[in-house]
Amino acid sequence: MLRRLSSSSLVLVTGLAFALPLHAQQSTTRGFNLGIHLTGSSLQVQDGDRSNAGGGGIFVGYGFNRHFELFGQLDGAEFDVTDTNVDGKWTMGHADLGLRFNFANSLRSWVPYVEGAFTARAVSVSDAVVNQTTQSDKVSFIGGAFTFGGGVVFYFNQKLALDLQLAFSGGQFTKVDVGSATIDLPDPLDASSSRFNVGLSWWP
Repeated sequence: MLRRLSSSSLVLVTGLAFALPLHAQQSTTRGFNLGIHLTGSSLQVQDGDRSNAGGGGIFVGYGFNRHFELFGQLDGAEFDVTDTNVDGKWTMGHADLGLRFNFANSLRSWVPYVEGAFTARAVSVSDAVVNQTTQSDKVSFIGGAFTFGGGVVFYFNQKLALDLQLAFSGGQFTKVDVGSATIDLPDPLDASSSRFNVGLSWWP
């Protein structure tokens, strides 16, 4: 009887030992990660006023292990920019290629992270006014930037999470497109932008 009870107890303890880690795992950072988000953005060109706007974006990542994740991100927003050399309706896009470091712990339902990225940034201006003259062609400013930021992911379950992200980009606009012509700016325009993103992330 005692031997049978001991055997049953051993089976029960062994089963619990395997079941507890599976039950306790609250999050994952490995494999493919897809996300969509709303964004609040800001832009400052040279010494002009900082302008704010809303937009949205998408995120695609791949976690090589628990900590390191390669990602690409696209964000777009619309601005009303004043006190610059070109007035009009501005739209801005960021295209990021970067690396994220997750402070991962699969036993927690939240994971903070930091990240850095190389960024292609473009701004298009419709109904542009240059030197008090309205342009019929859309004017687009193009340049690169470096982005750094961080955030935290709150998991509803192991696969679906709320992602809060804050990113800052600094760089220059070095080219301008007017119609079909592309011109290198003799004096590149310094520009800084920031993004606060609220979205959903999914690990399929």
